[in-house]
Amino acid sequence: MTHSLNTKIRFISLICCLVLFACKREPNNIGLNLIGSANDINLAFDTSINLVAYTVQMDSIETKNFSVYGLGKINDPDMGVTRADLVFQYNLPNNSFSWGGANSFDSLILQLRFADLNAFYGDLNQVHTLKVYELNEDLSFDSSYYHSRKFNHNHTEIGSWTGKFNLNDTSIIKLGSQTFYLPPHIRIKMNDAFAQKLIQAEAAGNFSSTSNFKKAFKGLMVVDETDLGNNTGGIAYIRLNSNVSALTAYYKDSLEADFPIIGGSEVAANAVSHYSAPANFLQKSFVGTHRDSLAVQSLFGTKVRIELADLLNKFGNKKIAINGAEMVFTVLGDNGGFKLPERLQLVASDTSGYNIFTKDLAFESSAYYGGVLYGGKEYRFNIARHMQYLLDEYKSGKNMDKLTGLFLFIPVNNPFTAARLMLDGKKDSGKIKLKLTYSVLKN
Repeated sequence: MTHSLNTKIRFISLICCLVLFACKREPNNIGLNLIGSANDINLAFDTSINLVAYTVQMDSIETKNFSVYGLGKINDPDMGVTRADLVFQYNLPNNSFSWGGANSFDSLILQLRFADLNAFYGDLNQVHTLKVYELNEDLSFDSSYYHSRKFNHNHTEIGSWTGKFNLNDTSIIKLGSQTFYLPPHIRIKMNDAFAQKLIQAEAAGNFSSTSNFKKAFKGLMVVDETDLGNNTGGIAYIRLNSNVSALTAYYKDSLEADFPIIGGSEVAANAVSHYSAPANFLQKSFVGTHRDSLAVQSLFGTKVRIELADLLNKFGNKKIAINGAEMVFTVLGDNGGFKLPERLQLVASDTSGYNIFTKDLAFESSAYYGGVLYGGKEYRFNIARHMQYLLDEYKSGKNMDKLTGLFLFIPVNNPFTAARLMLDGKKDSGKIKLKLTYSVLKN
């Protein structure tokens, strides 16, 4: 037993000596696989990457059945006019609904609830004119409806409203001897012709089923037709999946019937249009030229494309390790007086110009990745993983000519967000820049 133990001790001691001998290295030789000091790893810095940045159109986005929708119009001096229209179906109050012999309404009101007390972007003092039209096309819950879609609607107005978007006032409704208080919402009075069509629908057999009702009443489109001056207007956020949002009929002095907008398989969508933009405002991805002013607009408007024009020429044939890569964007002036977005998002581009996540966005924490408004004037992003990925892929022989682009945009929130941002694209003054920190490897 003692002999065996001594043998084990000698064996372990021999192994330790061999390990120490194998690991012995002259201190001054450690780190020589890095170009720089023999004692320290000297990092190199570069801010000279040529950035080509310009404004492009946002991708088309499906808007069917959001939790919040936009309604309104803004005339932006830098980006032109943006208009957000509402399109939706509505259904019967219930499967066995009847007017109970009523042949006229006290009133017929389209009610659209504001999402919350801060559900607005723009000028709250703006007076808006909203008009309501009937749809001429059938909508299907199984179909996709993108923001740029043109909906076929009747051009005869069936309801209108003029006023300011008041997000604070409660509406008081009296039905007979009862009084009801409704949260802030828009109340659009429907005209007599449409009211008569609705009240006669029961006798015409349109109330016999949901499908029959939707064949006769295909849906409504609410359009902001305000005549705006320059740098005026606003967008309100509307919550359609609310028991307040409905086509509501008041009849027989004390009765009401709500035709729900989102009650089951009803379709709702946003139709967003952009027009009257300045000449040469938008360019095409991959072929654009640099601009000193850059526009980022939500509401499915615009994003900024950034091409790292000489990244591969400068570093593609060098063996380097990216230690840090910070992209900096600077707000231009006072942003036209509009509120600055709290956050931006920076993503990569595929070969067709569509958004793809960077590895930094996918795997790092939001605190590291960045993108929040910094100091009231800048947005900063850390994209070291993405820079290393681009160089490694290039060195592996992959064609990266169309893969060094980035896109900057305002992320949607809840999920509809109205915001705009003008960025300073002047490269010579460092208003837009990529700051690289790297080590060049010797072997």
